[in-house]
Amino acid sequence: MPTVVLVLAALALAAAILSIIIAWKVADQILHPRVYAYDTVVDEEVRRGHFTREWFDANVRLEEFTLRSDFGYDLHTAIWPRKETASFPDRKRRVAVLVHGYNYCLLGQIKYASIFHELGFDCVLYDHRNHGLSGKAATTMGLYESKDLATVCAWARKRYGENAVLGTLGESMGAATVMLHAKEDRRLAFAVEDCGFSDFYELMRFVLPKRFHLPAFPILQLMDLFFILREGISLKELRPADALRDCAHVPMLFVHGGADELIPVWMMQACYSAKAGEKESWLVQNAKHADSYRADPEGYREHLTAFLKKHAIL
Repeated sequence: MPTVVLVLAALALAAAILSIIIAWKVADQILHPRVYAYDTVVDEEVRRGHFTREWFDANVRLEEFTLRSDFGYDLHTAIWPRKETASFPDRKRRVAVLVHGYNYCLLGQIKYASIFHELGFDCVLYDHRNHGLSGKAATTMGLYESKDLATVCAWARKRYGENAVLGTLGESMGAATVMLHAKEDRRLAFAVEDCGFSDFYELMRFVLPKRFHLPAFPILQLMDLFFILREGISLKELRPADALRDCAHVPMLFVHGGADELIPVWMMQACYSAKAGEKESWLVQNAKHADSYRADPEGYREHLTAFLKKHAIL
């Protein structure tokens, strides 16, 4: 065999082995991310200007407990109750379930919860599997997390009444979780998704070269294979936009940063187009990923309040 052929074969084998190693490492990083401690998250929220430490210490009074996931681990959960039960004309409790993003924890949702809290809502927050103080299990970018959200919502209805007016708000991976869950929960009063993705497989096709400086092929295909082998799921199953086609029963607000370089604006547009029934969108100019609240806190409050009033939640 000519030397050149041997060299090419060796290079091809080396490239294949390197691709397998890289794909495994990226898949592992997604499945088992480095997560931030509670104090670190509060410090980061303060740094971003979402609130001050003084405000947090003086106003946020959480009642913490655990729920049991259907998958067998504990979900660290907290409620931020109203000091006094708000009075609504229909005498029903208002409940917002807040869903945090990838590698964060429930305290990252306090900025959004503060809006609901002032509007008379009881707020329920929890840590995803493999995040915060919840039990360890592979992160599935919203797929199994949406089942845990269903568990939290079921608990909230038992706590606040089966007729409680209950809605969800999620950020980033939490937004994907909210969209996937919305299809299954026919009693949801509203849902808000902030900077979620429409299709995780396509997101990785976009992110691998841009963020990791890696070729999408063959890394993406190998990652998908490793997800199937390790967790029994394909990246192609993570398509919140598909779930939205069966969500005519719930009004939804879509929020996205106009300068989001991680999850591009066209993904929000794809989700919005797919959503059946009542829907609204708000594109926050110059906001980066998960940055819309910081970029325009008053605008966030106004848009969310107007959305809730329009759909008779307030």
